[in-house]
Amino acid sequence: MRRNITILLTVALLATLATGCRSTQNVVSPTPAPAPAAPQYTVMTFTGVVEGMSVSGQVRMEKGKVIWCSVSKLIELGRAMATPDSVWVRVPLMDRNQQGDYRDLKRLAGRHITFAELEAILESDDAEKRIAALGKQLGYTVNIHITRKEKADKLTFPFNK
Repeated sequence: MRRNITILLTVALLATLATGCRSTQNVVSPTPAPAPAAPQYTVMTFTGVVEGMSVSGQVRMEKGKVIWCSVSKLIELGRAMATPDSVWVRVPLMDRNQQGDYRDLKRLAGRHITFAELEAILESDDAEKRIAALGKQLGYTVNIHITRKEKADKLTFPFNK
């Protein structure tokens, strides 16, 4: 047994010396990994009238990943989160949470709405008109004014899921 351990250690030592102590070694510099694309964040603040009620709110989005929206009138009326595969809505006054997918929006709107379409609407120069048109398709009267729209370095969310 002792002899086997001695032979094993000797072989390991010789293998280390043979591979690690050459007088000339080829040094290969690692290939730098491609820089990840910087996430694109957008923050919007809006005021408006929905079904005759004055509201204000905020939309925060990370391109291709998430859209958060919060709507208030003195207190928070609701919040929503959309990802490419799901939609989540919270109405605190009614203590209601609903999680679903875009098929649920299709049932409400009468047509298929995608995450990419929501992003395109929010990022467009005529977002206010397009939001009003989408509201109309959903059966609501919506008239909003985007008071601030800017790119952000990162997103923070003042509310939890």
